[in-house]
Amino acid sequence: MVKQIVIVVAAVALWAPGASAQDRPARGACAADIKTHCAGVERGQGRIAACVKEHLKDLSKPCQARVAALAAGSKACVADVKERCADVRPGRGRIRECLKSALANLSDACKDSISKAVARRRSL
Repeated sequence: MVKQIVIVVAAVALWAPGASAQDRPARGACAADIKTHCAGVERGQGRIAACVKEHLKDLSKPCQARVAALAAGSKACVADVKERCADVRPGRGRIRECLKSALANLSDACKDSISKAVARRRSL
């Protein structure tokens, strides 16, 4: 299983720069979602990350795709990949799609990790 996770992480790393414009989410998609869902939230002390975590299921499709890619490559989400996507064969974005459909049901540790990453890099 560790070998599969390494393969998934490598696939995610290779996916982003080589994806076609059609497959790649629009730049700034998560930034727009943060503006929409977290407009009144003051920056600092993890408040934006907490807001993103609260609204994972409300994010736009392009942002959900980026969040799922982050989850697929996050150490904090390894258990979620094993649990939620055990029957999914790695490759061709299948793990990302599996995680995308399970965003609202990921573990708190995984949600925390990806929410912080989204909040830090608003242009995801």
